[in-house]
Order: sequence, then structure tokens, then C-alpha cells
Amino acid sequence: MEQGSDITNRAFRPRVFQRIQIWTLLQASYSVPFIATTLRCHPQTVINWKDRFVAGESIDDKPRSGRPLCVPIEAKIRLTAFYCQHNPLPGCSRWSIRWAEKYLNNHPDIIQIPMSRSSIHRCLLSHPLKPYRWKYFLHITDPDFFEKMEKIICLYLNPPKYLFCLDECTGLQVLERIAPKLCAEGDKPELREFEYKRHGTISVFSILQVSNGKVFTDCIADHTTITIIQSLQKHISMYDPTETLHYILDNYSSHSTEGFCQEIAKLCDVENPKLKTIIERKQWLESTDKRIVFHFLPFHGSWLNQIEIWFGILQQKALKDESFSSVTACKEAILNFTDTYNTEFSHPFEWSYKGDGLHEKVVHRLTKWIESESTGLSFKFFEKQLHLMNNLVNNYWSKVKSNSWSNLHKSMVEKCKFCEDIIRKINADNFKDLKGPKGASKAQREENIILKIKETKNKLTTLFSGFKNQLFEKLAVT
Repeated sequence: MEQGSDITNRAFRPRVFQRIQIWTLLQASYSVPFIATTLRCHPQTVINWKDRFVAGESIDDKPRSGRPLCVPIEAKIRLTAFYCQHNPLPGCSRWSIRWAEKYLNNHPDIIQIPMSRSSIHRCLLSHPLKPYRWKYFLHITDPDFFEKMEKIICLYLNPPKYLFCLDECTGLQVLERIAPKLCAEGDKPELREFEYKRHGTISVFSILQVSNGKVFTDCIADHTTITIIQSLQKHISMYDPTETLHYILDNYSSHSTEGFCQEIAKLCDVENPKLKTIIERKQWLESTDKRIVFHFLPFHGSWLNQIEIWFGILQQKALKDESFSSVTACKEAILNFTDTYNTEFSHPFEWSYKGDGLHEKVVHRLTKWIESESTGLSFKFFEKQLHLMNNLVNNYWSKVKSNSWSNLHKSMVEKCKFCEDIIRKINADNFKDLKGPKGASKAQREENIILKIKETKNKLTTLFSGFKNQLFEKLAVT
């Protein structure tokens, strides 16, 4: 038998892994047809490998004709390390196979042998680690994210009689293809023209009723407070004025202006609150002592709004790759699709997500950023993360594993200088938009910026030290 590490490396190859599965199932006395069906391979393949196992032959391929492999395992490891650790050239965000081939052959000391594009490609595909792959993610920045998330989830799981999800889909481009489509013929696919003309943009205001999945849609010219109120009034007028209506919506500024609160007060037949700050206005809009109640999503939490599911359906079923000769034609298509959906396909979405595992992810990501000394970690983002961590420690300690908290504390201690450098590098550029008193001179404005820098550094230093000590004390008790 070969060394364990060799077996592990080979086991990641699909064919070798399949042979291991065949051997395991044969050892468990399963029949050849069952194994072939389960592994989706030909029964003769199972029989051949059964005979080879009985004969005591290797699980690897037999020697083949042709030139033997010329890339040793050491070179493959160096290549993977190069892709994982080597930064691209100045001005380049990532490698391509062609550029990697040229660069590695110009710098033979990196992997110590020349490699072709095909060899580089095969080595990267065969390795379980895929450092060249990436995808988007949306990280949490709202310190009160989890409290707000729990409130929204509770509404979905125990909805009031009339619960709605509200949002706007803005800036949809109205595109007209310069040539019509050609229908599919035989085994040939439908042909669609690539080039298009632009006919402006359109915005969609939609409200989804959680209980039955039906959607109210209004095509709007913009998404100012006045426009949103006009569309919202249309929706509210569809229901009995004695019923209480609940709306889930995001934190877009037009959803909490003075004008918005004034119109809601009229619709609820209550006194206009005349509140000055956005926090006060949101609190009033969320209050339950009026007929229309709003529930604001956490920042970076738009994915908690069920109307986003509807916008995805609208995009895929009605707008994607379609051609519209005018804004009016696009509006008609959207409204017609809404009617079709409500008549034929509407249904309540089954909400099962409860936030499990999200607390752990937040802690793990911050730990990784600190450990890797990420250059993209700004002081504003770092401050929000420290507030969020404080909230997690105080209210959701048990939602995160102890070793994750330990790793975060360890990284903060070991990379303390990196964290302090984030605070130390706060400068005037971070406050270039800071305005002083009305009519303030340039010197007064610069003085205000200096005071703001000093205040921010002291505040963030205290926050960092306090959280680190609090985390240590909590871990010691645990």
C-alpha cells in the first residue's frame, strides 16, 4: 500500500474515487446491478473492478502507451501554492492560464520546471483546492442586524392578517433588439440578436401579500417620496379602512422622510408627528398605535424581503433577453405578467430560514480578515464590526462556538499592531466631506477635522480594547 497522503491526493480524482466506492459497496455485499445503478456506471465496469480487486491488483490505472507523465507531484504543489499565495502583477486583478504559463516560464525558479498551458490546467483541475474561483457575498454591517432579522422572521412565521413585502426595482433598461428572433428548427436552437437599442429605463414598485403570494405592481417614473406615496395609496385603498396593514420594507431614504410620515399620518387619520431625525421617524412608522405599520429590514438585509423572490421571477419569466420597442411596451409587459402570475401561478412562499449559522459566519469572517491583515479593512468597517461583535457577545454568545470566539480573541491579540494601525491611519481624507458651522472659514473647517480625527481615534481605541478584554473575560468564565 502507498502512503496515506498519496492515497488522499489520488482519491480526489473522480475515477479513483469511484473505484473506492465500488470496492466499499462490494465489501458490504451489495449486488453488481445495485452498485452500477447507485454510482451511475456500466455493470461491466463494476465486474471488471471486482475481478481486479479479487486478483489483488492496484486501484490505479494500468500502464498505458505513450509518453509518461512529466510533472512531478512537487511541481504540482508549487503550482498550487503559486496560485494561492502569489499576487498578480501590478494592475492585474487575477491570473489567466496563458499569462501564468508565460510568467512561470520566464521565472523558472518558482516551480522549477517548464509547464505548458494544458499541464497547468490539468494540475489545477485535479487539485481539490480551487484558489482561482470566487463568488459574491453580502457581509453584515448593521450592529443590530440579528435583532431586526429575528423580528422579520417572526413576522413570516407568525404573520398578521395583512402582511406585505414592499420594494422598488429601479433602473430596468428598456432594450430593443435590432433584429427579430428566429424560431427554433429541428435540433437548432432559437436565435436572438445580440445588438440592441436603448429606450431609457423604467422602475417597478411592487407589493407582495405574504399570505397568498399575490403581487400589486405599479410602473413608476422615479422613486421619490411623492411617487412612492402615490403608489402606496393605490394599494392601501384596496383594503377596508378598519383593517391594520403591515409592510416590510428596506431603509431607502424615501421610506422615512418627513413627507412620507405626513402622508401616512393622513392615511391613518392621526396627527402628523413632525419628527426631525430619521431615527425618530422610523420609530414612529414602526409603532403599532396606528392602522398602517412598517417594519424596517436591517441594513444589508434586503435578502430577507420576500418581494426580492418576485423580482427574480419577473426578471427570468418576463424581461430577460426580451425586446421592447418603447417604455410603454415594457410597462404593458410587466403589468400583463403580473396579472398572469396572480391568476395562474401565485402562491405563498414557504419561509424556513431562521438565521442558523449566520452568527458563526460573521465571527469567522472577521477573524480571517484580521489574521490575513487585509488591506481593505477600513476603520469605518472595522468600527461597525466591533459594535456587531459586542452585540453578539452580549446577546448571542451561545449561537457561536467557543473555539470561534477563541480564534477571534487569539487573532486580535496576535495581530494587535495591525488593528492599532487601522486606527492610527485615520486621517483628514476620511473626513474631507465634514462640514463645519455655517459660514465657517477654511481654517475653522480644518480645525473641526483635526478634532474629529482625534475623537474618532480615541473612541475606536477604547472600543477595540474594551471588546478584547470583554471577550477574554467571557472566555475565561466559559
